[in-house]
Amino acid sequence: MANASRTPRKPKPAWALAIELRRTALQLSQEIIAERAEMSQSYYSDVERGDKSLLTLTVGKLIGLARALNWTLTELQRATGVDLGIMDATLIAEGSADVYPLRAALTPDQPGTPVDHEAVAPGLKRPLLLRADTDEMQGLSNASIRPGSTLHLDLDRTTPEEGRVYVLTDDGGVHLRLYTATRLGPVFRAENRTHEDIPAQDAHIVGMVVEVATDYHPELN
Repeated sequence: MANASRTPRKPKPAWALAIELRRTALQLSQEIIAERAEMSQSYYSDVERGDKSLLTLTVGKLIGLARALNWTLTELQRATGVDLGIMDATLIAEGSADVYPLRAALTPDQPGTPVDHEAVAPGLKRPLLLRADTDEMQGLSNASIRPGSTLHLDLDRTTPEEGRVYVLTDDGGVHLRLYTATRLGPVFRAENRTHEDIPAQDAHIVGMVVEVATDYHPELN
């Protein structure tokens, strides 16, 4: 008696193939991707086979998947061709762009996963939007910047100017500081004086803060 023919498996969707190719290009196993994405290996396997649609994933799982594959959400959307309802970041100043954590200043060309999306301040030559997650510039002067504010950086403006605020890096990580001259030489100074000055020669400027957006209001917060 002849064996019953097996039902041929449906071909893998193009978006699932894009995810598999990305994982293999990173030389990572399904187990590692699943762990990084904070999902079970069987769940991730269903996604990579195309049995579980990206459109059924929660926002948290989408963010985890993108992070595990070293993609931003917009890069995941673009690579898979699946419309996840995420606005694509623009490369010009006018328009809108992704907002990234402050630590993205360490690798501005590959900032990672965005945390928000908003309009870009006009006039920026090379914009990068970062979320201030430090209290270094929180104070009482006009230069004060509250944690949670969105920083509009111009990556082309890296020559320090007196009284301007910059995102910079040093051996201690990423900082948000005001450039000023002192009798001991130029420094990057925090508005919050619990943070020590950073000598200008020890810092690498990522970009100048051209505009700050915040939803803080003294009568509401």
